[in-house]
Amino acid sequence: MTVPGTRGTTSISDRAFMKIAEEVAREDDQVAGRPHASGSLSGSVAAVRFDLTVRYPAPVHGVAAHVREHVRERVRELTGVSVENVDIDVVGLVPAQRPAPRTGEEDRP
Repeated sequence: MTVPGTRGTTSISDRAFMKIAEEVAREDDQVAGRPHASGSLSGSVAAVRFDLTVRYPAPVHGVAAHVREHVRERVRELTGVSVENVDIDVVGLVPAQRPAPRTGEEDRP
C-alpha cells in the first residue's frame, strides 16, 4: 500500500499492515493471546481475517462485533487504509483470569 504525500510516498507492506491489525485486535480485553491476521491490501482498501481466542464467559458474538468495529476505526486512524471486510474465526476459549484465592493471611496485622 502506498499513500501519496506532499513530498513523497509512504508504503506499508502487507506483513506490517497485518501486524498493525493484530495489535489493534489485542486492544480488546476479551481477546486472549495473540490474534493471527491474514488478508489482502490493495491501495487504500483492505480485507482482514482473524483467528482469535476469546476469554470465557464473554459473549463471542459481542466480542467479534466489537473487534470488527474497532479494527475498522483504529486501523484507518493509524494507517489511512479503509478495512472494508473483517472476518473473524474464534478458534479458542480460555477462562477469564480469576482473582487469587484468599488465604486469610491478608487480614492479619
